[in-house]
Amino acid sequence: MRLLSEGLKLDAAIEYQALATPAPGIISRYFKLDRWSKALFVFVVDTMALAETVVAHVMEATSNAGAAAAAIAGATCTITANTNVTVATIVCTTVLVGDDVVINGVTFTAAAAADLPNQVFDQSGDDAADAASLAAAINHASAQALFLAAGGHVTAAVLAGSTVTLTMTEPGQGSLTVVSGAGTMVVATVQAIGYIEVEDSALQAGFTHVALRLVGAATINGSVALVRGGSRYGAADQSVAASDTDS
Repeated sequence: MRLLSEGLKLDAAIEYQALATPAPGIISRYFKLDRWSKALFVFVVDTMALAETVVAHVMEATSNAGAAAAAIAGATCTITANTNVTVATIVCTTVLVGDDVVINGVTFTAAAAADLPNQVFDQSGDDAADAASLAAAINHASAQALFLAAGGHVTAAVLAGSTVTLTMTEPGQGSLTVVSGAGTMVVATVQAIGYIEVEDSALQAGFTHVALRLVGAATINGSVALVRGGSRYGAADQSVAASDTDS
């Protein structure tokens, strides 16, 4: 049986770093597609505040130095804060009765006393107590049943003070979309993932190399990995510092 590492070429394209703004943003190294028919750029970003975005675009060039660099038409996607993300936070600050937050379509409402079967949490304590009550409501079986119907269980944890951290219970299955209707519960994105896949046929004549450009606020951080596939010349020659296969 052929190993994944034999059929796919793995490379670090952009190390974890702050993004630049405005365009052109940060651009990875340019990688050659002479031996490969497909390129898949996978990028991870973090620290996105409400309404912030990260725009990714695949670039093409005629050399590894980026000669004649140009964006490939249509090879683009955008991550929007708090929408289909991997990890998000909610910071509770003087939550009032009636304030709410919606997580994957499930609404959690603040009241003077908790009613967990009905997604109502207690806001009568200090900010840390409010966060703990909100997390308990999110983790309650009644809410989990609603989350499962919407695509997967969500786990809430109060890791520090008044901040509730949200993750998908099963990593890699499902995502988080979180909307707060009140300024007393501030939502932010801790981590989001995106990808763009292109084929060599998308490159213009004479263009041989591809890279990924990320554009977003300077306070956002990101990293990019490249996976190339469809080898024309046998197994992939990995360029790594260490490796192991259990086969």
